[in-house]
Amino acid sequence: MDNLFNPKMETLSRKKIRDLQLERLKKTVHLVYDNVPFYKRKFKELQIKPNDLKTLDDISKLPLTTKDDLRDNSPFGMMTTSLDNCIELHASSGTTGIPITACYTPHDIEAWSEVMARCLSMSGLTKKDVFQNPIPYGTFTGAFGFHYGAQKIGAMVIPSGKGQSERQIKLMGYYGTTFMSGVASYAVRLGQIAHKMGVDPKQSKVRNGLFGAEMFTTGLKKRIMDIWNIDVHDIYGLTEMCGPGASADCDQHDGLHLWEDHFLVECLDPNTLEPVSLEEDGELVLTTLAKEGMPLLRYRTRDIANLYDLETCECGRTHIKHSTIKGRSDDMIIIRGTNIFPGQIESVLMKNPSVGGNWRMILLTENDVDMLTVEVESKQQLSTNETSNLEQKLQNDIKTVIVFTPRVTVLPPNTIPENGLKAKRVIDNRKKD
Repeated sequence: MDNLFNPKMETLSRKKIRDLQLERLKKTVHLVYDNVPFYKRKFKELQIKPNDLKTLDDISKLPLTTKDDLRDNSPFGMMTTSLDNCIELHASSGTTGIPITACYTPHDIEAWSEVMARCLSMSGLTKKDVFQNPIPYGTFTGAFGFHYGAQKIGAMVIPSGKGQSERQIKLMGYYGTTFMSGVASYAVRLGQIAHKMGVDPKQSKVRNGLFGAEMFTTGLKKRIMDIWNIDVHDIYGLTEMCGPGASADCDQHDGLHLWEDHFLVECLDPNTLEPVSLEEDGELVLTTLAKEGMPLLRYRTRDIANLYDLETCECGRTHIKHSTIKGRSDDMIIIRGTNIFPGQIESVLMKNPSVGGNWRMILLTENDVDMLTVEVESKQQLSTNETSNLEQKLQNDIKTVIVFTPRVTVLPPNTIPENGLKAKRVIDNRKKD
């Protein structure tokens, strides 16, 4: 029962959680029906009214919401309140289209701070910590979510912001950073930079880290733990819900607790949109239960995971757990009739101690056949013979996971270009019909 930020809410009985969810769901349904033309139209199409919602199982009657729906009504068409009542705006990166915009009322900022404080506390953050936050401060939700949550706990926050990796390492040493956040792949990058500067990350005062913003395999988590000699936790969230803070893993490191008093989760088959069984992979679909500015019903996250059995965790928390994100239903790549998720490749690469932190998949069409090349950095400079042996080893290991044989190219450290906040893992240059 350690590291509980809000013991009463984090250990509610399952019955009380369900009762609270139903109460908040009914309120949310009325709120969007009365104030959002998009939802009013959807309810009419489905021939339902808010009062048709009697039990939590009735959520299946409600309309699904997609990213395209948000784009079609951007920037403020999904709001349930006047912009006069909002004090902050955030947006997705917009790398694949029109950015998704979310506006926050004071209540929304407080709710976000609460769930982030739970996640950070669960990861070991206390008011005695010096918390370094190397995430870009801007319309991207990440930095502010971590910042608000850490402040709510009472930790000292270093808002170090994006990039300038050598400066990040210097700040850690100068201020005695004990806890850091960030994008998972960037934590590996920082470790590499530290070594180049002659600094051993394991000798720093950093003892804990909470990372997210991209797919985070067990192998990558272990890699960060080994580089920094710290306990590593995983956090999940998305701009459409609040930002980071929907869920995080406790010290059991066996799934992420999702805060059910703030979010109602379903796990659906991405093709049939029917519920899947516990511990069966499906798409996470989330409904906000405590948002004022832009609450959403049954939002299709496109993130593939599974829900765990509802037994109380050894940490004492009663909120449902989901697995780490295994991929995205819209990121699935089909090569020669085989469905492949980038996470499958990463899980193989990160198990090999000779592999560095950066890698990517390059897809090409040669003689009308799709070809896959996996480029990966080595952890340190290798001889020609060592490079060849590593390429062969990785090629065989990847083949056991994805059935066919890819090409594998091992590159020297720090040679794959870095673009933006999140690592770009897939370069698809195949011929389009």
